[in-house]
Amino acid sequence: MAHLGRVVVDCCSMATRRPLLLMSLLLVGGCFQQDKPGTSQILPPDYETSYVPVRSCRPAYGHGSNSIVVFASPDAESDYLLGIGPLPQNSVIVAKESDKADCSTLVGYTLMFKDVPGYDPTAADWHWQRLDDQRYVLEDGRLQSCSSCHAQCSRNDYTCSPP
Repeated sequence: MAHLGRVVVDCCSMATRRPLLLMSLLLVGGCFQQDKPGTSQILPPDYETSYVPVRSCRPAYGHGSNSIVVFASPDAESDYLLGIGPLPQNSVIVAKESDKADCSTLVGYTLMFKDVPGYDPTAADWHWQRLDDQRYVLEDGRLQSCSSCHAQCSRNDYTCSPP
């Protein structure tokens, strides 16, 4: 007990210790909590209605044994379909991945985001993301596994788009 003038403060009472103990547990617990990956900030929740399907279901070489359906943001649609590049900054290409040949089962996504000039000049400034089926980010950034495969499509701004 501490005497502060005429006021007596019991610093060891349960009423005083309980909030301090709770706050300590929350702070320490937060330090050891496993971080969950965040959801993608690139893929809009409504991409299936706000983006344009530009490639129907097909086998995707370089995406494991998955099949993909490809969507493009509206600003990228015509250049993607014509195979013209570079696509505008902030363009997004979405490969919706399935482990079924008919694309009936979602297993994840691969995204291409056209970042600011200079972001990654060796890969035409594309920012890559791999997501699980719940849109949690598995890999993000300058992904060598993506850019090295897409380098064979450098004449189409790394999109491997038609023609």
